Amino acid sequence: MKSPHLYLPVLLVVLLLAAGCTGTQQPVAPAPSQQPVTVVTTTPSTPIIPQDLAGSWVLSSLGIQHGTAITYPSTEITLTLNPDGTLTGYDGCNNYFGTYTLTGTTTPKGTGMTISGLGSTKKFCASLQSQEQQYLNILEKTAAYDIDGTTQLVLTGDLGDVLIYQRPGTLATPTVARGY
Repeated sequence: MKSPHLYLPVLLVVLLLAAGCTGTQQPVAPAPSQQPVTVVTTTPSTPIIPQDLAGSWVLSSLGIQHGTAITYPSTEITLTLNPDGTLTGYDGCNNYFGTYTLTGTTTPKGTGMTISGLGSTKKFCASLQSQEQQYLNILEKTAAYDIDGTTQLVLTGDLGDVLIYQRPGTLATPTVARGY
């Protein structure tokens, strides 16, 4: 007669194998239907922005809290508003990017707009550092925009600061802040 201790490991292996087979069963997929299946594809909606707002702009002046306008004629600062709600530009030293949202509200300074998520490249330009920081601070606090015709865009910040842009190629005419 063989020792019962030899059967114990074999019995344990059999019990473990049996325990693995007692799990829950996966549901069986039903047979495919004979009826045709209609597949509907959707594309993400693109924010609708006014056609006269979209595109490229060049900064012609910057005003701080209803103060004196500052003009940077030797440094071109740009802003491009893309139809997908993103923005890009050049602040005189670095390229920047972010997003904008039209809020749908009307304010005394124009149509509601917010700008968020601003980031930029990190090139250091000692002579333009103050201008760059001033510009990006005002841009990020945008609360409204107003378009005068199709050639001038005014962004007004929540503290009353303004950025006045012109369409490229229209900078020869003097800019007027229209009481901003």
